[in-house]
Amino acid sequence: MNLDITEELQNYFYARGRVVLNACPGGGKTTAIAQKIINLEKEYASTYGGHSGFACLSFTNAAKDELNLTYNQLSGENLQYPHLVSTIDSFINTFITLPFYYLLERNFARPQILENNKRLDSFWKTTYRNKSGKWVDGLRNPMNSFKAKTNRSIYYQYLPSEIRLEPDGSYSVNGNAPSQEKVDLDVFENYCKYIKGWQFEKGLITTNDSAFIALRLLRKNPSISKWLANRFPHIIVDEAQDNSLMQHQIFEELNSQGLENIEFIGDPYQSLYEFRDANPQLFLDKYNSEKYIALDLSNNRRSPQRIIDCFSLLRPIAERTIKSACTTDLKEPLLVYRYNQDDRGEIINHFERYCNEKDYKKLKVVVRGNSVKNKMLGRDAQQRPWHNPLAYELITAKIEYNDKNLKDAINIARNIVIGLENQGLSFSELTHLRADLKTDYLFNARVIKFIEKLPELSNTVENWSTLCPTYVKEALNLEYYINLGLKRTSKYFDKATRTEPVSDHFNRVDIEKTSSLTTVHQVKGKTLDAILIFFDERNHASNINFRDLEPDSYGFIKEKKRIIYVAMSRPKHLLAMAFPKKITEAELKEKFGEDILIKNLE
Repeated sequence: MNLDITEELQNYFYARGRVVLNACPGGGKTTAIAQKIINLEKEYASTYGGHSGFACLSFTNAAKDELNLTYNQLSGENLQYPHLVSTIDSFINTFITLPFYYLLERNFARPQILENNKRLDSFWKTTYRNKSGKWVDGLRNPMNSFKAKTNRSIYYQYLPSEIRLEPDGSYSVNGNAPSQEKVDLDVFENYCKYIKGWQFEKGLITTNDSAFIALRLLRKNPSISKWLANRFPHIIVDEAQDNSLMQHQIFEELNSQGLENIEFIGDPYQSLYEFRDANPQLFLDKYNSEKYIALDLSNNRRSPQRIIDCFSLLRPIAERTIKSACTTDLKEPLLVYRYNQDDRGEIINHFERYCNEKDYKKLKVVVRGNSVKNKMLGRDAQQRPWHNPLAYELITAKIEYNDKNLKDAINIARNIVIGLENQGLSFSELTHLRADLKTDYLFNARVIKFIEKLPELSNTVENWSTLCPTYVKEALNLEYYINLGLKRTSKYFDKATRTEPVSDHFNRVDIEKTSSLTTVHQVKGKTLDAILIFFDERNHASNINFRDLEPDSYGFIKEKKRIIYVAMSRPKHLLAMAFPKKITEAELKEKFGEDILIKNLE
């Protein structure tokens, strides 16, 4: 791989100390980081001992893997100890929280980072007989002692999985303050203290809990920061626009206690993880601060200018400064489809045929989120034939397996098998067992066989409801049958569905060829030959639509528009968009220019 060293790159390679690099889409950010790592290796060989290295941390495993691959392509080697490429969460867990958890000086259990916070909610659920002798759902003690203003438990207003510790030690609900109209704030605080105290005592902590504990440990034990600064004298934080306030404060604490070289690299316009507390404004604050060296990568090596101009519609006019530096322009016009609700599958098939004719091999069709994707795949499952949620989990595992999404299939089925085979274990014991078995290859091989032989979804709902419990009992050697609770009929279950195949309601049925269909989050960081973006029919806060194609009138653009920005900036050759037919051709040409190719499928 050849690297064209521009002045912007040279400035970044030489920069030391506190650095912020604002990299536009296609700006070669990953390549720049990989080359700087190679440069740093030479410095480390002569400056530091054999046990000190640099750490390059990214937000996702996909970004981490991409960096490792680029480093290998540039150097012909794999990065080795004492250097590290890791996710931010893994770095915090491995080097701060887990090894120093004991310094909290409490009788805590061995800590385990929860993969699914929702499991915290299920622990408190129970069933009991009411005064009339009927079994009803309820909560374990002492949940009912924490009353909301409705006189019901706060649990029903704010689930345990939603409770977060903030850097100052206060509590929030997914980062937001509780409503004083719903709960008394003192009662809410006591509720949160009890939940977090129970979690920490059992050693069941979320990634947010881990970051809070890490920050607390660093502030109370400066020797940890000094040790980390010696172990990793240079830390590069990739995708830094997705860092939370807690993560920023952890790095600032390390910096204030001896870490001299800290870099934050990213693009605030590509911040997509607000649901995990991502705050792109914190990145911008550093970029605009005199305490940091602010640098840019402003030339897009991926896309021709017409694609850049399209996603730049979401930037203020004064910031539409990204220039194309791509070496291959196939003169492919923007392709715009106009669709009715029922012909989205036909549009996808046309797009895939068009790309095949042009030999565009890397292509994706993206939608706003999983709910829209699942609806287009026929997975919205309006029919709800079973009371027991286990039925839907088994079906999902089978679908993922049939679609060759083995990782997702195994993760779902592993939890099913562990739960069914270990019903006598406590909540915390089950959580620790799941963690231990996640990397048990023999157990995972057994899980794969379990999924493979699950009854086929071509069976009718009624037959599958009989076959599945029998199979599960025999396959797992259980002493009991699971009861899926097939309904007679209900608002969400038509009686006629009993004799119809499961796959008619829980499988990919709308689109003949769907391997390219995904969400924007799953293509973030990718370079594609072509992409098709579906814009929604309805104007809704969670939908992306035609009117979103402009910058916000005040403040930085909201995440919904950043989702569009990320999707539009992926392709090298072809950017295709699909809008509902209520958007006229005149409106499309006014927005994107006269040279666009508009396709109306009949």
